[in-house]
Amino acid sequence: MLALVIAVMFGLAIGYFATQNTAPVTIRMAEYALEEIPLYLVVVGSLLVGLFVAWILYIAQALSARLTIYGKDQVVRKTRRTVTDLEQRVHELEVENERLRPREPYSSDDRDAIYHRHSSAAP
Repeated sequence: MLALVIAVMFGLAIGYFATQNTAPVTIRMAEYALEEIPLYLVVVGSLLVGLFVAWILYIAQALSARLTIYGKDQVVRKTRRTVTDLEQRVHELEVENERLRPREPYSSDDRDAIYHRHSSAAP
């Protein structure tokens, strides 16, 4: 609703401007000339061309931002896959570590026997 009110006010302002600026002007572009164009059409035409150019620039910026976000999303997905793979590998290593760990810890007598066996074999 607010946009409609603003559009109506803008239209009224352009209408008032048009009634006050009806003097004919000549527009020259290189070798071409447009004669007897009302001044308000020149001003309103310039305004519309400016809005169109601004819209094109906005679309280009929005597209650039969207492509940047898409690239970041790809990096995030790849990183998440890497984290998942690493977590799975850690789990596999923990399972292997448990499998390789002795079932019953050595008693102090067993450790002494193993130590003496290895130390007596050394020259």
